[in-house]
Amino acid sequence: MLQAGRELIEASGNLDDLSINDIVERAGTSIGAFYRRFDNKDAFFDVLQDAAMEAGLEHVREAVERDPAWRSNDAGTLADAVISFYVVTFRRNRGLYHASLLRASQRKASWDVVKSANHEVLAMMVPRLVSALAQSRGIKTDHDTTQALEFEVRATLQMILGMLVNSVLNDPGPLSLSSRQLRSWLQIRLRRCLGLPDH
Repeated sequence: MLQAGRELIEASGNLDDLSINDIVERAGTSIGAFYRRFDNKDAFFDVLQDAAMEAGLEHVREAVERDPAWRSNDAGTLADAVISFYVVTFRRNRGLYHASLLRASQRKASWDVVKSANHEVLAMMVPRLVSALAQSRGIKTDHDTTQALEFEVRATLQMILGMLVNSVLNDPGPLSLSSRQLRSWLQIRLRRCLGLPDH
């Protein structure tokens, strides 16, 4: 049922458009089976959202451990990897994020799961990027310098994530999540904001 619900929510992007009948029909199960597991559609969505965020966190943990870009100490390579991660994640979860943001206007805690997952992602990514950034600038990192660089990285990522959230909600253009230019454009912006050379 979760897989069926995930596919349906990615297609619609709105929990209100999703019926329990749609979920059980797609899953090949019954209404009774749904209600034995979930109290209602909101509870189902909460479980679906939690599962998607945990899967995303596991993906990041694996990438940080295994992907050569994350083991690099080159600030540009790491900056590009951060943008690649976020673009892929927003594209993969566009419907889920859209539904979460719509629900957040009614139930404030709805977006908290996504925010919490992102805090964990940033805790894995930011220190690596800060360290590489300090090295690329040839500066020694004391407490104050590290805090200043961390603020710089986090503030820039906040701006980029805000743009991605706006793309999910409004798709204002000219860049949309489906744009072939989005990843490279954001990579260049992040590099420039951090004082790194373009590719």
